[in-house]
This record gives sequence, C-alpha cells and structure tokens, in this order.
Amino acid sequence: MRVCGVICEYNPFHNGHAHHLALARKSSGADYIICLMSGAITQRGTFARHDKWTRAKMALLGGADLVLELPCLFACSPAPEFAGGGIRLLHALGVVTHLSFGCEKEALPFLPSAVRILSEEPPAFAAALRKGLDAGLSYPRARAEALEAVLPGVAAQISSPNAALALEYLRALPASIQPVPIVREGGGYHDDTLCALSSATAVRAALQRGDMSGALEAVPSPSLLLDAEKRGNVHEEEALTQALFYRLRTAAPETLRSVRGMDEGLEYRLLRAAQRCVSRTELLDTLKTKRYTRARLSRLLTDVLLDVQKDSPLPAYARVLGFKKDAAPLLAAIKKNTSVPIVTKAARFDRGQLALDIRAQDFWALGCTNPSLRLPGQDFTTSCILLD
Repeated sequence: MRVCGVICEYNPFHNGHAHHLALARKSSGADYIICLMSGAITQRGTFARHDKWTRAKMALLGGADLVLELPCLFACSPAPEFAGGGIRLLHALGVVTHLSFGCEKEALPFLPSAVRILSEEPPAFAAALRKGLDAGLSYPRARAEALEAVLPGVAAQISSPNAALALEYLRALPASIQPVPIVREGGGYHDDTLCALSSATAVRAALQRGDMSGALEAVPSPSLLLDAEKRGNVHEEEALTQALFYRLRTAAPETLRSVRGMDEGLEYRLLRAAQRCVSRTELLDTLKTKRYTRARLSRLLTDVLLDVQKDSPLPAYARVLGFKKDAAPLLAAIKKNTSVPIVTKAARFDRGQLALDIRAQDFWALGCTNPSLRLPGQDFTTSCILLD
C-alpha cells in the first residue's frame, strides 16, 4: 500500500490545492492521500476563516481520502515545529510512504544543499548565524543570511513560506518516507489577487471585500463555501480582539512569562503595548522589530489567548476529522500499525494534549459571526465527516 501524506491548512481549500492533490497522487503512485490539516488555528497565528469540519469536507471532495487534525500545539508554531510535528505524527501512523508538498520551481535545486548545510552546520555557517543573531536579527532572517554566506543565491530562493516549509519537511523526513515535491503554480502565498489558481490569501481577501462570485470561482466546492458564508459560520481575524486585550490588560508579567515563546523579556513589551493599542493589528505593528517578526508575534498573541505553556511534547494522538467510505482499508492498516491512539470521538479520549485543540475550537466558535453558532463544545457534538 502506498500512502501519501500532505501537511496543510486549507484556509480555505481552493483549486490550487485540488491540483496539488491530483499531482501528488499521480507522482507518488499513492493508493490513498492523507491530509494532516490545521484545526482552528493556522501557522501564522490566526484563526481559520471556516471551521475544521467544513474545510475537511472540502478536502475530501477535492481529492483527499482521510483528513486528520494537526494538533494546535504544532499547527500554531514556527516552520521547524510545524513541519517536524506533522511529520512525526504521519510517521507514527505506520503507513505513510510519501510526503508531498508544494514549492516554487526556482527553489527546488537549492533545497538539498541547504538541508546539508543546516544539518552539518559548517564553521562558516555557524559564525555567520551568530553574527546575525548578535546584530539583533530574527532567527529565520539570521539563518537565511548565514546560508547565503556559504551558498550564494540561496536566500532569495528559499524566502517564500512554501520554500521555507519544504526545507523543514526535508530536514525532518525519516528515511522511510519519500519526498514528493510539486512545483507550485498560480498566485503566490501572499498574493491577494484572484487568478486561475488563486492563493488562499486571495480567496479570503475576496470574501472579506464581498466578492462572493470571484471567491466561488476559485474553489472546487463552491456550495460548501457559500453555505458557510451565508450561515455566518465564519471567524474574522479581529473577532477576538477584546478577549485578547482583556487577557493582556489583566495579566501579571510572571503569568505571561510561562507562555510558550515568551522570551527575552517580551512580556513587558507586550504589556506596555497593550495599554496604548486598541486592535490586534495595531498591537502587531507596534511590537514588530527586525528581531521579532510579525508571524512570530502573531503566534505569541494566540498562545497568550489560549494560555499555551512552554512545552514540546511529541504528538500524542491522531484525530480523525473525516474520511471516504472506500478508505476503510487505509483506516484498518493505520489501526494495525499506528503507535498513537486514533481519536474519532473526543469524548472517548483522555483529553491531555487534546485539551488545547478543544480550547482552540471553543475560542474559534466564540468569534463566529453568527451568534447562534458561538456555543462551546463543538468537538463533542460534531461527528467526523463520512463521504460515500
């Protein structure tokens, strides 16, 4: 049995994602595709626009056979932890033979050399990295400049989010899982302009400005997207600003100090900024420096909101969000070979690490645009998706 894994967010699932899954299946010769998808929180530290079950159903209709939830602990993390946590979970299933990811064509030739340098850390690289960090650069920027110092031309090619994740996937992959890179086509990650293969950023931007027809043309499941938007099953990015500021304006420094990512006295800068800012966006603009990137700070604010403590445990479970009926042999193989529990009903599993996913979903619901959908406990009342 060949099984290809894909670590993803699908915020929302669009035509480019369906294109990638089709090519991943063809290139790997996979019998099944497993999508390990972020739940309520995305890697850049914001809540997904649509709930995880809606997005899982979109993925199943778009080419996936099984959709699992990437635990929030890894989903809302820097690229190394996002990629590493995802790969460890896929590997723990005991059936994944391939991992597919999208990457810009220009970056692909540089990835093997970059992986080797990061693994071996030659003296020239280590010295350049230390120099960048001592100059106050963020770790990602310092690392990119150090790579550039020993491998000219690489920094510009691996600077995109897709290439950065591809690099981390390759670093984390065990020998038993083969990489299947797919050349990324269509709009760039940050491109908010609709096109033939629009980015998720562009689809969300179209929805936010009311261009429903444009957004629907960019997704393979327009009826699901339209239904979610019409019902108000939507979480806007600033929806929990008041909850965040309440947390910040009532927290003591020693309380914030225990939050994941709160290093180098950041709690004091954060508390001061919270006294003079009135929106999440303004807060990020105020805090951002060359050392602290906007993405890192965005994740930190979400960790503050969810009270994520400093810890780096291994994946403790695999949560099923949805599957196709004809993927029964895949599920049977996973149950036979997995080293982690398979969770189909949250109520039947000792919460532990799962508690953070439940808390994240409850916060997602709290920020839903339709007040009638803001009730907590959706992880206990929503069944996993089953498609015939």
